Amino acid sequence: MNKNLFESGSAAVKRSARSSGGRYAWCAASIMRWRRFCNFCENLDVKSIADIDYEIVALYAESISSCSISTRHNYISVINVVMRILKSHWVPVSPRRLAGEKRSFVNSNPVIIDRRLVHKIASQLTESNHPLLASVVNLGFYFGLRRREAALLELKNALHEAEQFGWIDIVRGTKGGRGRSVQRRVPVDEHQLAILKGMCEFLGERRCLVPEDQTYKKFSDYISSELLPVLKANGVSRLHNLRAAYACNRYQKISGFVAPRNQSDPLLLASSCADTHAREIITGELGHGRIEIVSSYVGRKVRKK
Repeated sequence: MNKNLFESGSAAVKRSARSSGGRYAWCAASIMRWRRFCNFCENLDVKSIADIDYEIVALYAESISSCSISTRHNYISVINVVMRILKSHWVPVSPRRLAGEKRSFVNSNPVIIDRRLVHKIASQLTESNHPLLASVVNLGFYFGLRRREAALLELKNALHEAEQFGWIDIVRGTKGGRGRSVQRRVPVDEHQLAILKGMCEFLGERRCLVPEDQTYKKFSDYISSELLPVLKANGVSRLHNLRAAYACNRYQKISGFVAPRNQSDPLLLASSCADTHAREIITGELGHGRIEIVSSYVGRKVRKK
């Protein structure tokens, strides 16, 4: 492998991560993917960034055709990240075009997680001396936050915003650093406000859930080792399902209909107009840039007039 090619690309990935507020896991995964591309380039005698063009990336995409579609998308996307930083006139390559198929974001498996189950899980965690993890669960279910967003949320600021404006703006820990450039307001009702107040009282002077003597990575490992087993024991396969439950609950509140993912009767679905309206709002609240991704949370797009 060409060491200079790898190191210059790795530095670009780290620069992108720093500008977006850290993103340790993304950075590590991207460097791994860039290393694989550098190994491929060595076989073609590609030794510098200047030698990389669309044809090289297309050949690389063909070489990883045995991987899943999502994996191919990720491997190609990291090339765009690096090349945009290191090659001023780089024209981004479309992962969809080179992967050969369009990614499907539709999820039709019902997600049935209600307040009673979340309260049960949070109580179990608190009773077993893991109150911080109970907060992670509540932030996922009631506010639609990802693992990193929940861990890094500045709770006192969030409480102030909720009391003043009726919403909180998610800034720290957002995917791709979107929270620093795109306002993401999550509405807050009285029940959510009470949850925020309880968290702030418990944390005292601390800013967020991550203890001051811990890194985010260490806290994330703590979530994986202690929280995920409890979720699975209660029928919740992964943390992301709490975000899906939030999205489905918001869909029902906005549209007045059960989310398509949880509704088997096509006669009981929202109109196409109401469906689109709900998805547009939820897209912003979840921190996504494309409305079609919401299908992985609430189910297939409604075509009903």
